[in-house]
Amino acid sequence: MARVVRCDRSRPYLIQVGGQNVAICACGLSKNKPYCDGTHKITRDEEAGKIYAYDEQRNRIVVQVTDENGNTVTLPAETVDE
Repeated sequence: MARVVRCDRSRPYLIQVGGQNVAICACGLSKNKPYCDGTHKITRDEEAGKIYAYDEQRNRIVVQVTDENGNTVTLPAETVDE
């Protein structure tokens, strides 16, 4: 089953584990989840208000969401504390 997961953050979460800094993926694109592999860098020029999808080769497309009648759907904004 396909699933859309909303990721609004364009940088990793940095945490300390056993005295070491660890970067945790927050963009959703890392191929080494839960760890960051630097892929978030390709999201830096995304425009606010647009929805993007990435394929396995990390090619980006702009996505338009429509309902069953073909009407454009605006997804609700989410508040994220960064």
